[in-house]
Amino acid sequence: MTPAPHVLVDPAWLRERHGDVLVLDATVDRRTGPDGSAVFVGGLGLHTERRLPGAHFADLLTGFSDPAAPHPFTCPPPSRVAAYARDLGVREDSTVVVYDRLSGAWAARVWWVLRTAGITRVHVLNGGLTAWEAAGLPVTDGREPAPARGDVVDRPAREGFVDLERMKRIASGADPTPAVCALRRTEYLGDPARPRSGHIPRTGSLPYADFLGPDNTLRAERSADLARAHGVRPGDGTVLYCGGAINAAGLALALHEIGIDDVLLYDGSLTEWRADPTLPVTVGPESGNDG
Repeated sequence: MTPAPHVLVDPAWLRERHGDVLVLDATVDRRTGPDGSAVFVGGLGLHTERRLPGAHFADLLTGFSDPAAPHPFTCPPPSRVAAYARDLGVREDSTVVVYDRLSGAWAARVWWVLRTAGITRVHVLNGGLTAWEAAGLPVTDGREPAPARGDVVDRPAREGFVDLERMKRIASGADPTPAVCALRRTEYLGDPARPRSGHIPRTGSLPYADFLGPDNTLRAERSADLARAHGVRPGDGTVLYCGGAINAAGLALALHEIGIDDVLLYDGSLTEWRADPTLPVTVGPESGNDG
C-alpha cells in the first residue's frame, strides 16, 4: 500500500510557499467557567491580536461544526463543510495550511473535518503559531480582507467517524475493535469523587499530550515509539475519542504521520457518552487494556 502523503509541514516549508497557499487559523479560545469547567468560545479575538500574515480565521465552533447538534464540535455533513470552505476561499486547486496557537489539536480537527468532505489538499503547521514565532518569522494583527469565494465541492470520502451505537458495542465487548482515549492519563483514570468521570469501558489510554514535544510539535520517532508501546497498529481500525473529539483528531494526525491511517473518531466522545446516565464509565485502569 502506498503511504499517505504527510500532512505536517514546518515553518520553513510554509514560509517558502506562503504566497501560494491558503492559511487558516483554527484557534479556539478555551476559558474556565464559574464551576471550573472548560468553556469554549470562538477564537476570533485571539486571531486578530496575533496571527500569521495572510491568515484567515476558520471558526471551528460554528463553521466547521454543526451548531444545531446537541453536543459541541459535532461534524457537519460534507455539504456544509464544503460550503464553509468556499466562504474561506478554498478552491479546487487550493493547498490549505491550518494552524492554531495551542497543541495543534484544533488545527488537526479542521484537517479531519475537511477530509470527511473529500477536501484533502490540507496541511497542518507543526507547532502552530508557537513554532512560527520561535523561527523568528513575522506575525501581524487585525483581519485580512475577505477572500474571494472558493469553488471547492464536497465529494465521497473515506469513513471518518463511529457513532454512539458502535461505541456501545465496543464498550460491551460485542465489537472487538480497539479503542483508546486521547485525554491525559489523569482524566482517563477519573476520580471516584467526581460523578461520571473516567473513561468508556474496554478502552485504553493513549494521551495526545504525550506525543507532543516541549514546543508542541509532533515528531515521527516519538509517535512511532508510543504507538508501538500501546499496541496501536495499521489495519486495526482503532477508534479514538476524548472529551469532544479534538485531542482525538490530534492523535489521528500523529498516527497518520507514521503510516497508521485507518483510525476512526468517536465524534460524540465523552461529552455524548457521559450525558446518558445509563451508560457506564470506568474509574481507574482497565485490566490489561489501558497501555
